[in-house]
Amino acid sequence: MKAKKNKFLPLIVLAAVVVVLIVALAVLSNLEDEPEQTVALFSAEFSADDITAVAWQDEETDVVLDRTAADSEDEEDSWTLRSDPNLPIDSSTASTASDEIFNLTALRELPSDSETEDMGLDTPTMVLTIAIDGADPTATAEQAETATGETATGESALPEGVYTLTVGAENEITQAYYARASWNGALYTINSSDLSSICRTPQQLYAEQEITDIEPEEVATMTLSTPTETLEFSYDGETWTLTDDPAYTLDQDLVEKMAATICDMQTAWTITDPEEDSVYGLDAPDATVTLVANDGSSITCRFGMVDPEDDSLCYLRSSAAEGVVYEVDSDHSSAYAYTKETLKGEESTAETAETSTEDITAEH
Repeated sequence: MKAKKNKFLPLIVLAAVVVVLIVALAVLSNLEDEPEQTVALFSAEFSADDITAVAWQDEETDVVLDRTAADSEDEEDSWTLRSDPNLPIDSSTASTASDEIFNLTALRELPSDSETEDMGLDTPTMVLTIAIDGADPTATAEQAETATGETATGESALPEGVYTLTVGAENEITQAYYARASWNGALYTINSSDLSSICRTPQQLYAEQEITDIEPEEVATMTLSTPTETLEFSYDGETWTLTDDPAYTLDQDLVEKMAATICDMQTAWTITDPEEDSVYGLDAPDATVTLVANDGSSITCRFGMVDPEDDSLCYLRSSAAEGVVYEVDSDHSSAYAYTKETLKGEESTAETAETSTEDITAEH
């Protein structure tokens, strides 16, 4: 005799599956609510206010920045590049880099007896250092490298106030770098993304400089000297004219662009210890431009040759900063690639004046 099928069996199975799914969802929900566990590194050892210098080295950069704390919360800290103290440094960018190092966390701390042969600590990917209370992060650079050894810990190799994190190889499976802390000799893994942008170059730290604080509407005269001619322009607040030929019709837009180029220009780089002018083509400039403002203040800029390593930039000297050579966008130089003939504007005739009058009447 055949056994009767339990017609409720499918419902029982379905109910059991639903219960399992509900339990799984509850567990996953609790896991999502649970904060990710990480290990604080530098911030566990000292306060951000104690930082007086930061340093980083990788294959492309070797940067040491000294910090001068702001006098008030409304001001920014100031930073100096130790290898080039006169280079303008963007305070915000430097502070961000310092904060990124200070706030680094590890995914986990590895057992002290972990094998380190394959961690790349003997040939670091990068070395990050913070110095506090006036300590020198470079005084023990060689010791910082040896601190990756089995017996040399941070406490024995580095002086008080210097904290170095040696970053080794990346584990491509976990997308995390191995690292060793100098201050306790501990091994950590650090998320790769947390390290991706820390080692900024001096170019990335550079603060763009304004060439002058003269505004275009404040310019009274402008002189343009090129290898072929010298032109002097006058401005009455509405119209540009040639000083020695006021009846000559000028293309007002082009002349306005010339004045505005100097007034609005920002530098891309500063060479703080330049060589002779001939190295930059400044002994025979493509253009020399002088602006004189209504209040008598003035500025003269000489445009040199294109940077042979980056043709998007050209060299410039400014009378406002005689001791340095700037690099600026090479397009700025092209604003002065005109002659008296090519600056000629459309002359107003009786016919064009009549047309203009008809257009104005039609608009109204």
